[in-house]
Amino acid sequence: MDAEHEYQQAALAFKAGNAAEGAEHLRRAAFAGHAEAQNQLARVYFAQVKTREDIANLESAAQSGDHVALFVLAMCLIQGTLLPKDTDKALTALRIAARSGNTMASAMLASQGEPEE
Repeated sequence: MDAEHEYQQAALAFKAGNAAEGAEHLRRAAFAGHAEAQNQLARVYFAQVKTREDIANLESAAQSGDHVALFVLAMCLIQGTLLPKDTDKALTALRIAARSGNTMASAMLASQGEPEE
């Protein structure tokens, strides 16, 4: 799968008003390593976190290997969004996300001088 092609298809689908199709292309691009798609998908995930049930859904997705959900979960832990602030758990989540190909997690760890492990 070509990440850039998926990303472009997402943009076209969203522009045409096909949100479900756009989201699927965006997800494919993100999981194929497209950095901007990962960023946009993380924003979508984070915007949807409003209840403890949303956190449970993020945790479930993260446990299933969704590195974008894991990154967003780390951000919730850092900011204390619906979870108690926990830097240690956040760092662990960021490291796992980075090892799974999440470019945002890798960049955040690098900016803090943290190894991905």
